[in-house]
Amino acid sequence: MKLAETLKFGAPWVCLLFSIGWIFYQNIQINELQINRHKRELNSNRLPKTDDDSTIFMPIYAQVSKKHIRKVCMEHFHSLKHYRELEKKEPSRVSAVVKELKRKCSAEVSLGKPVFIGERKNSEGCAYLDGGHWHVCEMSHGYTMLSFKGNRRLNSSETRAVQFLPYPFDGTDNMVYNNTMYYSENDRLISYNLKTEKSNYIPLRTSLKPLYANSTSRLDVQAEEHGIWVLYRRQDETVLTVSRINFHTMQIVSNWTLPSIDTSTMCNAFVRCAILYSVECDGTVTPVYDFYSHTYIQGRTTEWEGLSQPICNVQYDPNSKSIAVYANAKIYKVPVQQ
Repeated sequence: MKLAETLKFGAPWVCLLFSIGWIFYQNIQINELQINRHKRELNSNRLPKTDDDSTIFMPIYAQVSKKHIRKVCMEHFHSLKHYRELEKKEPSRVSAVVKELKRKCSAEVSLGKPVFIGERKNSEGCAYLDGGHWHVCEMSHGYTMLSFKGNRRLNSSETRAVQFLPYPFDGTDNMVYNNTMYYSENDRLISYNLKTEKSNYIPLRTSLKPLYANSTSRLDVQAEEHGIWVLYRRQDETVLTVSRINFHTMQIVSNWTLPSIDTSTMCNAFVRCAILYSVECDGTVTPVYDFYSHTYIQGRTTEWEGLSQPICNVQYDPNSKSIAVYANAKIYKVPVQQ
């Protein structure tokens, strides 16, 4: 009986002492691991740091096998090695590649002749091309936009969808790029995803006066291979300001002030490959500024014949490599020939 009573009252104390001892042991193990980790960090900090472009960053929780990691690293290593060897042995070839890339974005590309696509009822409207889809606004102000799939359905007015915008658009020089509409609403540039119906905006202090002759647009939104561009004049200013916008964050990346370009005498403009093109009211198209080199240019002039007045909008579409034009209720497509 005495033994049973001793076990009955002593067992809890034994378990308590064992638990306390186990906690102390775990605490010692954690402290040792922290000390070892701190030593490794100190040793790694003593190593010389280099600006090696071959570093590959991967997510912390990425589930990637060792075999796949080794494959990625070897491919990356051999690609860099090949380029460096090519640069040493054949510098002219590398230079030719660079020149080819610049040529595709030069002012010397050929702009084709306007191809008639369809006609609308209102002379003042807009047409935006996004890959194989057309988006048409019947007026210069409103909440709705019509979407068409392909040239034939636009010509026969077979509407694919009617888009209802969360905020009214101002002017005709807006843009649809990758299924997102970028448009002016008072002093704001709005981005509205036509699929997810999510919107974002950035405030811009724009002048109350129209940007172009015979236009109601206070700003002109353009999309091209490097992002979103906005042409406007600031409040109480007469000079042209161009801002490049990050389409993911809707933040301004860069600004340019171009006092030598008078948009009040122009009918429109567009941006392609970081080059600004002016569009005169007689259909004359001229590259006037290179945002890469930060210089005014005077490239090859193109005459767009047969366009009636007024020219409401001219937008370059980087997906189809072509230009959409809305002129006096008629919609044209201009191919860009490399």
